[in-house]
Amino acid sequence: MNMDHGGGGVPWLSSPVMLHSSREDTCTLTSEQCAYRSGFWRYWYKADYRFALTTVYFILAMIGFFTIGNIITRVSPPSVRRNSLWQQLQAALRYIGYRGFRVRLFGWYSPSLAYLLVGLAGAVFFFGLTLGPKPYYWPNTKELSYGSSPPLATRSGWMAVALLPFIVVLAAKANWVTAVTGVSHEKLQVFHRYLSYAMFVLALVHTFPFIVFHIWKGDMTSKWKSDVVYWTGVVALIFQAYLTAMSCGPIRNRYYEFFKATHYLAALIFILFFFFHCDFRLTSWDYFIATGTLYLSSLLYSHLRTFLAYGMRHTAHLYPLADGTHLLVRIPIDPSLVARSAIPVDVAWAPGQHVFLRFFGLGWHSVSAHPFTICSLPPPSSSPSEKSFEVPELRFVIKPAGGLTRKLFALARGKPGQGVRVSLDGPYGGVGRRMGEFERVLVVAGGSGAGFTLPVVEEVLRRNAGEGVGRSGSTEVKVVVATRDVRTKDWYVGEMRELLERYGRGAKEMPVTVSLHVTGEAAQEAEVGEAQGVVDNAGQMLCAAGRPDLPRIVREYAKDDYGSLGITVCGPAGMLYDVRNAAAEVQKDVIRGKAAREVYLHSEHFSW
Repeated sequence: MNMDHGGGGVPWLSSPVMLHSSREDTCTLTSEQCAYRSGFWRYWYKADYRFALTTVYFILAMIGFFTIGNIITRVSPPSVRRNSLWQQLQAALRYIGYRGFRVRLFGWYSPSLAYLLVGLAGAVFFFGLTLGPKPYYWPNTKELSYGSSPPLATRSGWMAVALLPFIVVLAAKANWVTAVTGVSHEKLQVFHRYLSYAMFVLALVHTFPFIVFHIWKGDMTSKWKSDVVYWTGVVALIFQAYLTAMSCGPIRNRYYEFFKATHYLAALIFILFFFFHCDFRLTSWDYFIATGTLYLSSLLYSHLRTFLAYGMRHTAHLYPLADGTHLLVRIPIDPSLVARSAIPVDVAWAPGQHVFLRFFGLGWHSVSAHPFTICSLPPPSSSPSEKSFEVPELRFVIKPAGGLTRKLFALARGKPGQGVRVSLDGPYGGVGRRMGEFERVLVVAGGSGAGFTLPVVEEVLRRNAGEGVGRSGSTEVKVVVATRDVRTKDWYVGEMRELLERYGRGAKEMPVTVSLHVTGEAAQEAEVGEAQGVVDNAGQMLCAAGRPDLPRIVREYAKDDYGSLGITVCGPAGMLYDVRNAAAEVQKDVIRGKAAREVYLHSEHFSW
C-alpha cells in the first residue's frame, strides 16, 4: 500500500491532507496490460474494497453468528428448552464449547474447541485471501512497470488495516461485541490476541515484498531517506512487535505489572504511526475513525455506568486475614457520594463478577487498574428508596503475589483497616446462569480462587431462603476447594461456616457439602487424614489430603437421578482442564439420555 510520493507539506502527511485519496487512474500501458493491471484481485485503486471490506464482512459474519445464538438462547420459552431435541443440540454445542486440549511437553492448555474452530476459520480466511490471488509481485522489468506496490503487499496491508477496529474494540471492557453476543470481555481476550497475531503476520507480509522489490530496483536506500512512509511504517511495526511479544502468555504473566503499565502507551504510539503510515490512502482513515468511535463510546459507557452506580470517591479498607497469607479488601458504597442518590437504582453485582480497581497513592502501582473477583453479594435491597436499604459493600479476598498485591498486604499488616483511595470500574463478567435454577450445583475452586465460591453459594442459599425468585424445591450444593497452602483452610472454613449459619433454616433445608483438599507437602504439615469431617447444623464440611478426583466428582454429580446440574470452576489451568473436559464428556451422556437432562459449566481462570 504505497503511492511512492514524498512527505512534503504537513509533517509526515502528504499535502493537501484529505479524508480519502483520489481514485483517478491513468494507465499508460497497452490495453491488454492495463486490463491485466486492473484485474479484480490486482487493481490497487479498488484494493480497499476487495480486501479490507471483505475482511470486515468476514468478522461481522462471525459476530453475527454468535449474536443469533445469543438471541435464540435468551428468547426461547421454557417449553422449547424442555424439548429433548433442544437439549441434545444444546449438549452437542456445549461439548464443543467445553472441550479443551493440552500439550504436556510445554505445559500448554488450549482454549476450548469452539475457540479453536473459530481461530481455524480465521486462519483459513486470512491465508486464503492473502496467498490465494496471484500474482504476488508485478511482472515488472527495468523498462516496464505495472506499479511499485506488489499485489501481495497491497492486499495484506489492507487486511491489516481492516483488523484495527476489531482489535481495539475487543480490548475494551464494556464493548459492542459483548453487548450483542453476550460473551464477557475477558473471554473475548482470546480473539483480541488472535486478531493481533494475524495483524502482525499481515504487517510482515506487507513489509517484506517492498524490501524485495526496492532491492531489486536498486533504490532501497534512497526510498528510506526520501519517503517518510517507510520509516513511519517501520516505527509502527516495531511497536506492534513489542505489543505482540509482550502479549504472549508466559511473557505477560512473568512481567505483568510492566505489561499493564506500558501496553496502552505502546498501543497509542503504534496507532499514531500507523495513522501517519496510511496517509489517507483511499479509505484507510475510515478505519481509524471507526476505531476511535467504537472504543471511545465503549469507554464512555463504562465510566458513565460506574459513576451512576458507585460514584467516584471510594475508600478501600485493608485487613490481613487470620491465616497470615490473605488480604481482605472491603469497599463500602456510601449512598451519599454516588449519582444514584439523584437517580434511584439498585447497586447490583452477581456471583463471579469482577471489578477493576485502581489504588491511588501507591506510586508506580497507581498507573493501571487491576481486576479482582468480588467475594460478596449486594444486600437484597441496595436502593436508597427502599426502607430496608442496606449499604452495599464490595469484598475481595486476595492472595498477595507481587507488585500491587504485595504492597497492599504490607499496608494491611502495618495498620489493619487502613484506608486507601480507590476507583472502581465494573462489574464485568459473571456466571451466565443463576445457580439456584439447577437441582444440583457443583462449585470447584483452587488456591486463591476459593473466594469465588462464596457469592455462588450465597446466591443459592438466598434463593432457597425465599429472598429471590426461583424454582420450587431446594438445591443440593457441593463445594470442592483444593489448596497447597494449609493456612487457606483456616480462613475459608470460617468464612463458609459463617455464611451457612447466617442463612440458618435455608441452609439446613438445603444439602450443602464442603470438601477442602490440602495438596502437596502442605497436607503432611497439616496432618490431614483421608477424610476428617465436621457435621453441624449449617452443613457438612470435610477436610482431606491429596488432589480431588475432579472428573469422577463431575461424573457422579451428573448421574441420571437428577434433572439439571450447574457447575462453576475457578482455578489454575490444570484444574479448569480437568473440569471442562469432564463436563464435555458428560454431554455425550446427556445426548444419549444417560445423564442429567442439562449440564451447564461456567469457568474462570486466574488470569486472561
